[in-house]
Amino acid sequence: MAEFISEEAVEEAAAIDAQDSEVIDQEDRLSKLPDDILMCILDRLDVLRDAVRTSILSRRWRHVVGLLTKITLSAADFVPPEEHSKSAFDVVVQSNMDMVKAVTSILAHKSQHTIDLLSLTFYLRDESIDIVRSVDHTMENREVVTASFAIFPEMRDMECTDHDMVVYGRRFVSFFYNYPRVFGGLKSLRVEGLRLGKSDIANILSTSMKLEYLCLDNCDCGIRSLLQIEHPRLMELKIIGCAFEKVELNRLPKLQRLTCEAWMASQNQYPLSFGYVPQLWELCLINPGSTLHKTLKLSDFLGNAIIRQLDLDFQCDRIWIQPEAPRQLSLLFQNLQTVILRNIYDECDLNWTMFFLEAAPLLKKISIRAWDHVCYLYEEDEMKEYDQLWQQILQKEQPTKWETPDGFKHYNLSALVIKGFQAEERFTRYIRHVMKAAVSLERIALYDNSSCPWCHFSPTKRYPRTEEERHTLIKQISEWRSSPIDVKIGIYMI
Repeated sequence: MAEFISEEAVEEAAAIDAQDSEVIDQEDRLSKLPDDILMCILDRLDVLRDAVRTSILSRRWRHVVGLLTKITLSAADFVPPEEHSKSAFDVVVQSNMDMVKAVTSILAHKSQHTIDLLSLTFYLRDESIDIVRSVDHTMENREVVTASFAIFPEMRDMECTDHDMVVYGRRFVSFFYNYPRVFGGLKSLRVEGLRLGKSDIANILSTSMKLEYLCLDNCDCGIRSLLQIEHPRLMELKIIGCAFEKVELNRLPKLQRLTCEAWMASQNQYPLSFGYVPQLWELCLINPGSTLHKTLKLSDFLGNAIIRQLDLDFQCDRIWIQPEAPRQLSLLFQNLQTVILRNIYDECDLNWTMFFLEAAPLLKKISIRAWDHVCYLYEEDEMKEYDQLWQQILQKEQPTKWETPDGFKHYNLSALVIKGFQAEERFTRYIRHVMKAAVSLERIALYDNSSCPWCHFSPTKRYPRTEEERHTLIKQISEWRSSPIDVKIGIYMI
């Protein structure tokens, strides 16, 4: 005798059948899409991890992940929010292991499709060799147009000793020498926290012939070692916090952008020497200069480099360049169009910057940031001690001065930007000085500094905050010129 089945059970079973049919229908519709369309959908997802998760929607999507033309993955993508309660080292270990699994899984798919972009950011740990091995296999079987590595030490956010740097250097070198095809195919490479052998960097550069971007962060070949660089295709070079005593740019015919930050103190020589760099147009120098650092005389320092943009960050300490007469700089500054002067200590007179106008006839913009706060995330007592030390040093130094000849005129400067502006005579005097010389000046932008994003320090100096104060200042500046000029006042966000 058949069991009694209620009407409710029959209706529930029918509903389940309908849901299953709908899922099958949806999967069938996905399955009917051509690979090119599925790849296009996946390529437009912001995070590749989402693309991997999306592949569970259909059996056909699972193999399509291997057909992606743009693969950008970082170990940071694999740190779920709840994991931040763990120790920093444990988070690094787990996220890097997940990164290795993701890369090896995605690159394991067989395909003949070209990879337009392969950008990977990971930690320099033993298991990361699997990432390099997977990339090597991919480059052997598929065309990779642009490959990029950013490799960080596992102790990056923690204390990294000299011994750690030696260990990381040896580990990186083993990756390089075991898989030269990978590094030979890179267009972009960033490495951090490495102590390498004397010939390692030269070997890396001679192997990585496609390299267009290189960043060396806290790397060296020994304290106060010499770094010589030659490369036929390198377009951008960043040297950050490295312990090289000097970097010689011997032959870099394609180099366009150069950043050098926090170099070793020396009274005897400059941190850089410029050889054959015919296309260099942007130079950025960042350094908390002490009295032990050699003052840069740009006419000697730049060699034959004729640049279009000069970016100097003084880190609120001392002005470590020497103002020079136009006859000394006119050749080197003949194409200079933009000058950016950042973090000039707050009590420094700004008139010395006029030597840039005198030496650079094509200069179009000067951007200045005055700032009286140094933040290196020290403890409060350490910060006070540091600030007191620097105030003592600055008081002993002679202020940087420059006298502009009467009647000097500049015909191309169109914009003056001052960040950290204060309603004080030294600022207004400087603005009037520039306006008198720059006959084509069209725009002046005056910004206040926002609070420091790291330690929340807030500037307390005088700034025109009310509408009345701003209107009065704009009116005053406008009266210094017979022709109209656009004056903007706002808050500059760091």
